[in-house]
This record gives sequence, C-alpha cells and structure tokens, in this order.
Amino acid sequence: MSAVIFREGKARMGRNFMGLFAQMGQLGVAITIFSLIRYFTGQGIHRGMDIVPFVATGVIMFWTFRNTMQRVAVTSMMAYNDTFFPQVTPLDVAIARGVVNITLFVLLGFLAFGIFILVGVSHPIYRPAYVAMLILVSGFYGLFAGMILHPVLRRFRLFRPVLTVVLRVLLLTSGVFFVIPEIPYLFHDYALWNPLLHLSDIMRQEYFGTYSAEYADFGYAMRWLVGLILFGLITERAARRSKSFI
Repeated sequence: MSAVIFREGKARMGRNFMGLFAQMGQLGVAITIFSLIRYFTGQGIHRGMDIVPFVATGVIMFWTFRNTMQRVAVTSMMAYNDTFFPQVTPLDVAIARGVVNITLFVLLGFLAFGIFILVGVSHPIYRPAYVAMLILVSGFYGLFAGMILHPVLRRFRLFRPVLTVVLRVLLLTSGVFFVIPEIPYLFHDYALWNPLLHLSDIMRQEYFGTYSAEYADFGYAMRWLVGLILFGLITERAARRSKSFI
C-alpha cells in the first residue's frame, strides 16, 4: 500500500511539484471568484468572519470532496499498470488516490490559511486540529462516494453529464459562500439534508471562533460518513466480482 501511495503521489505532483502549483492556482481562482460574488452581492463580512477566509473554508471543504470523488471514480483508467502486480488490487489504487488527494488538500488548505494570516486578511485559526479533521471528513466523503460512483460511471457513461449537474447543485447548496442562517426559511429544512452544508458551517465555527454553528449537526455528518464507508466497500467488492472495476 505504501508503494502504491508513493507512486500515486509522485504521479500527482509531477516533476518540480507542478501538480501542486496547478492545484493552488485553481483554488486561488475559485476563492477569488466566490469572494467577489460575496462582496458584490452586499454580504461582505458576516458575524465577525473575514470574507476571504470565510469563502476559502467553504471552497477547500467542497473542493476536497469533489476532487477526491472524481479521482477515485475513474480509478480503473489508472489502475492497469498498478494491478499488473498480483498483490495490488483496484481497492489499493482507489485508497491510494484518495489518501494522496486528501493529504494534498489538507496541506493546500493550511498553506492558504497561513498566507491569509501573514498578509493580514485573516485572524489566527481558532482550532486548527478541528479544521484539519473536518477537511479529512470531507475527503473521506469523496473517497467512498467515488467507490460507489465508479461502477455506475463504467456501466452508464450517460450518467457523467448528470453527475456534472449534480456537482454544480451541490456546489451551490453546500455552504461554499454562505452559512445556514442565511438560507431562506422556505428552503431551510431541505438544505439541511446536505451533510456538506453541516461540515462547512462547523468549519466556520472552528476556524473563526466567533460564529456558532447552532443549526449544524456533526453527528448527522458522521452518520453519512459511516453509510458511505459501508456502501463504498460493498459496491467495490461487488464491482470487482463482476469485473466492472477493471
């Protein structure tokens, strides 16, 4: 497993860490765009939370989930060389891709937060360990959701554009640039079905310390994680037996 993780990490970063710089650029663009949206819609700073780290926490949370899910969901496209070795299974490759991607986003997240603090657009993180833990949970969502989606994408290629639409809806409803109290009352109960929204709200609480995520339920988010782990492992096993994983 360690060898597969090392190989995946090397392939992901590329020479001279170009993969890292590319991912940093994508995150920077997303944070800038959503910060401008937040600013020009008149929202600005909300409850003592600085606008740039406010948006950055939501972006990093969602990007960790989405990027991990997408990379694991297409594991078979990269698994041929690795599974040439009999001791390496597609599950090993999927986990390696997930671990590398999650680790990358934790590092990128804290690198971004550190830059914000140094340039004076953010106060120090209230509880860094909790912030890191929440990014990890979001990444594990993506890892096991990717395992569930993999055989679906392999068998039903027409589902790919549907997934793109679903991800865009999730982007708009996962608290990337808003908090739960800002949701209109009419949509409030429906929005709370989204576990990523709960994670994003708790992330703001643990990052800033001035905001209370009173509507978010960490237990609900963790029940989703347990369910994704169970269904992800069951789906991977069933897909491997039916040869839809390779």
